[in-house]
Amino acid sequence: MRRFLALVLVVGSLFYLSKHGELPSVEQIKGYFSSSQVAHVEKKVEQKIANVSKQTKNVSSIPTTYDKKYSPTKIQTYWVNIKNGKLVVTGKATPYGQYYKADGVILYIDEPRSNKKTTVKVPFSNNQHFKYEFPLTYNVGDVVVNLDEYYNGKKNDPNKVLGYAQYHLTDGNPYLQPSFMVQSNDPALRALTANITAGKHTNTEKSKAIYKWVATHIAYNAPLVNATNPPIYSALQTYKSRVVLCSGYADLNAALHRAAGIEAKVVYGENHAWNEIKLNGKWQVEDPTYGSGFINLNTGQFVQSYHPAYFYKSDKHKAGEYHW
Repeated sequence: MRRFLALVLVVGSLFYLSKHGELPSVEQIKGYFSSSQVAHVEKKVEQKIANVSKQTKNVSSIPTTYDKKYSPTKIQTYWVNIKNGKLVVTGKATPYGQYYKADGVILYIDEPRSNKKTTVKVPFSNNQHFKYEFPLTYNVGDVVVNLDEYYNGKKNDPNKVLGYAQYHLTDGNPYLQPSFMVQSNDPALRALTANITAGKHTNTEKSKAIYKWVATHIAYNAPLVNATNPPIYSALQTYKSRVVLCSGYADLNAALHRAAGIEAKVVYGENHAWNEIKLNGKWQVEDPTYGSGFINLNTGQFVQSYHPAYFYKSDKHKAGEYHW
């Protein structure tokens, strides 16, 4: 009986003191045990991930074979490199991915020269090792890949990834190769080039013939001359529609030159696009848009009128070059 009374007095005293802020309350004590349990669980998870990390530490070694022009990029437990015109990704699941059982790797691949953005999901093998080869569209231009691990049923965010790799490919001449805007490898454009340059022996003769064909067979879309967001025409679109803006003239002119084996750039400045063509070892300006004719200020209509002088010049000042 005395022990019971003593216990009541002790509990009562503790309750009184807790109300006056001198001892932790019952709720605080409960909260302490709850947070301690959470911290204990989190510590156990962190320790398990750390143990997996030790096991994985030396698994992802640098690739032994890759294109020496492009250094491999390490993204945690993965390696990204370029080999034989392919983007190669190898490695093993990260410790976090192993512990939480990631299903595989997701790659966000951007190829600006071909205007392609590709998302690829590749599942892990049974031991969570990974190897994937992605054939690149071109061997010149920029390539960017964002890498992450994915979990089935969980949405991925391309802006929240494990890391990224970026390469500038230089395995060819960008001024001779096609792009998504300058389709110099298109069969129709190649056939047209062969027809235009038939019987021409020097690059200058071929270039003059190409320039004249573009200037005399393509018309300017006069109603769009002051458009706020004018369309951009590719070489193939220009060839098919025949009515375009300056971008169409320049892209088609570049495509036909590249198809003929003549280096060609598409340049821009002052809201205009034209070309630089490499002849006799020097870059020469050609402006097939201005060489094609003019807009009648009274009628607002385009008047086809060939001007050979623009084979050597443009009335605009260059600000830059398009990546295609």
